Amino acid sequence: MIAYDTNVLIYALEGTSPWSAQAQTVIEQGEQEGAILSVLAWQELMTGAVLNDADNCKKLATILDEFNSTKFTPVSLSISKRAVALTKQYGKQVYGYDAIHIANAIEHKAKSFITNDQKLLSLNIKEIEICSL
Repeated sequence: MIAYDTNVLIYALEGTSPWSAQAQTVIEQGEQEGAILSVLAWQELMTGAVLNDADNCKKLATILDEFNSTKFTPVSLSISKRAVALTKQYGKQVYGYDAIHIANAIEHKAKSFITNDQKLLSLNIKEIEICSL
């Protein structure tokens, strides 16, 4: 099972980034092997859609609902505590939603967390491999 950052979803679904093809491959990998994402990734994506293109919101929600092996999981207290511990250990390199996304991946035993965020890629977290898109 893998986990990935919201930016992977954005690149794949918008299809206009130089990283779009790689992002689509990651999403396909998640659909084949299983992927775990915090429900906050869903919220980030949908918030961007509603603010930028309200007409596209329903279409985007439908696409996300059609994922089979990619699961959006709630943020539990244990995930929140793990996120705080990550922030304590790594400081502002991993805080807020990023800390939640990585804590969620660790909590659900993902083998890797895929991102294009350079500050996250610079981390060496023993519980999970942070991989570049």
